[in-house]
Amino acid sequence: MKLRISTLSRMFSTLFIFSMLTAFSLFVTIDVAHAKELKNQIDTKALADKMVNHFIKKEFTEGMALAKPHWPLPEVELDNLIKKIEMQWPVVDRRFGPSVGQEMVDKQKIGDSFLRYYYLHKFKNHAIYWKITFYKPEKTWVVNGVSFKDNLDILYK
Repeated sequence: MKLRISTLSRMFSTLFIFSMLTAFSLFVTIDVAHAKELKNQIDTKALADKMVNHFIKKEFTEGMALAKPHWPLPEVELDNLIKKIEMQWPVVDRRFGPSVGQEMVDKQKIGDSFLRYYYLHKFKNHAIYWKITFYKPEKTWVVNGVSFKDNLDILYK
């Protein structure tokens, strides 16, 4: 009888753990699904700000991880973009010196479907800009592009 109670106890314990993990997984799935929706321009600006805050600290993987749930490209393409940025960044470090700050400098729209934010990433010797583009195909916004450039001509008006 003792063996039987022990076996039942293990079964209930395993079932309880499985139930808790399932509930937790459901909670995380709901939370991630919620995170995938960019409902308005306030949401896009908040995401862009968070991404650039990571980029300024050379946290490219972390910044792009914020974009991944909102970007309809295959994950491998986004991972390749991160690798390209990380490969190019030592050149930026050598040419421009240490990072000294950031500044949101422009916002452009094309109708109600495209939105683009420009951020200066300031260094001791020069600046680059980050360009983050969003597209609204229907009701929610998705990330449509992220890039940086050191030619600031486009920012002059």
